[in-house]
Amino acid sequence: MNSGQMMLVVGAFTMLSILALSFNRTMFNSMTLGLEMEATLNAISIASSMMDEIMSKDFDEEVTGGRRAYEFTDVTLPANLGTDTGESISGTDSSYWNGSAFTDFASKLTFDDIDDYSGYTRQVRDPRLGIFTVLDSVHYCDETSPSTMLGTRTFFKQVTVYVSHPNLPKASMDDAESLPLIIRDLAIYRRFF
Repeated sequence: MNSGQMMLVVGAFTMLSILALSFNRTMFNSMTLGLEMEATLNAISIASSMMDEIMSKDFDEEVTGGRRAYEFTDVTLPANLGTDTGESISGTDSSYWNGSAFTDFASKLTFDDIDDYSGYTRQVRDPRLGIFTVLDSVHYCDETSPSTMLGTRTFFKQVTVYVSHPNLPKASMDDAESLPLIIRDLAIYRRFF
């Protein structure tokens, strides 16, 4: 082989290397985007299920069992939002199969009102992506500005569900941590009907 042919071979290998690197980068970005999309869809489903479970409960411990509240003083103090006596769940809640028996999340049977979910943590297992972590937050909020959390009692509670997973999108390419998916809803107590 003469030097001209050698240069052509080196040039061909260089172009092949550049093409291979470009193809690998494209495949990696495509795979990353696919995992982010799948994790986001699963997180939305998990958060929506969690929110549905929370919103199906009574507004407050003081109005369970058919009792009514007519004044703000008739509902739970902000400092007491959370689980009530006998309603606590130790550790992180999860559902699982034990042989042929399915054990559902303990919160579904243990909690009877919305604010029991304040500070509640759950792990949801996905067969493909692994574990999603769910954290709930419940606060009293302002009637005219529901995003404003209050330290006083009202007939409005803001419920926030955070779902985190390593494959959720990141704020930037340099970030190591993914952003949690956050959904919010407003629980309103209708005292006169």
